[in-house]
Amino acid sequence: MVNIKDVSTKAGVSTATVSRYINNNGFISKELRQKIDNAIKELGYYPNMVAKSLSKGYTKVIGIIIPDITNPFFPELVRGAFDFLIKKNYHLHLCNSDNDPKKEELFLRDFKAMWVDGVIIAPSDSENRDLGIFNEITFPKVIVDREVLGVDADLIIINNKKGAYDAVSYLIQQGHKRIVYLGGSKYTLTAQKRHEGWGKAMIENGFLTEGLEFWGEFNINSGYKMMNEALKKLNSIDAVFASNDLIALGAIRAIKEKKIKIPEEISIIGFDDIYVDKFLTPALTTIKQPIYEVGVKSAELLLERIAKKNKKDITKKRIIIEGSLVIRDSVKNKIN
Repeated sequence: MVNIKDVSTKAGVSTATVSRYINNNGFISKELRQKIDNAIKELGYYPNMVAKSLSKGYTKVIGIIIPDITNPFFPELVRGAFDFLIKKNYHLHLCNSDNDPKKEELFLRDFKAMWVDGVIIAPSDSENRDLGIFNEITFPKVIVDREVLGVDADLIIINNKKGAYDAVSYLIQQGHKRIVYLGGSKYTLTAQKRHEGWGKAMIENGFLTEGLEFWGEFNINSGYKMMNEALKKLNSIDAVFASNDLIALGAIRAIKEKKIKIPEEISIIGFDDIYVDKFLTPALTTIKQPIYEVGVKSAELLLERIAKKNKKDITKKRIIIEGSLVIRDSVKNKIN
């Protein structure tokens, strides 16, 4: 393996001069720069960036853990973080946990061994898990999308309860009463808060009855299964509130397979506003999350924490972002 001494010998300069060239530190004449550059190219030398970074107390590497790379929500979030961090000369190490807390723990331990400067994590479960690793790691961390109870970290989430409340209130304003809730995992605060928003709107209008809520996972297959279960158990359904857009996609498939028309017979509304929503037939009405912007904000906040990591008693930030209703074609106005 070619090393810095080989480059210095080839260029006819000292190793200290090559080191100054690589680190862009100190004056080197144009002539010597050219000699070193030619030697590096001829030998195919690549500096050990990890060793270089560790000698300065940082690696310029950020770890990112997401629960489901097949969910379009998370790649968009990662893209926002990546676009911001790459401009700051940071590299990203992306891991997909498959909604498995044990995999998250494995990745966090790997990041600890890699000496990453910090981590952005969208956790799997909020509850029913071992939090030891979260308290064990000392590098800065920012949690996005799903809050984890008992973890002291910066947090960026959407106002899930209000977003769900706004979605269901819109359905009610359009004349719908029998509104089914299709939820994600009960162990995530995201699903719990969206359920609370659905329930609040239903209770305020006197429409809450037993049997209207179904629980599953935040994916298409779960949406499909829950919707089929709802159609089997319930005699009538006016509308569906799906607690994310992938659940809505699965529900739409189940509804169409039964030859039920959307929105003429059943209306449906989602949550997230992933990029495919506008291309569906009918286009999906949903609660929009500024996904890309959340990614940018999480990266910005993490670098802020990295810059202050040696300071004590820094109050952790809890940033709550408001969603917005995007009206398309999947909800029928039953009043007019």
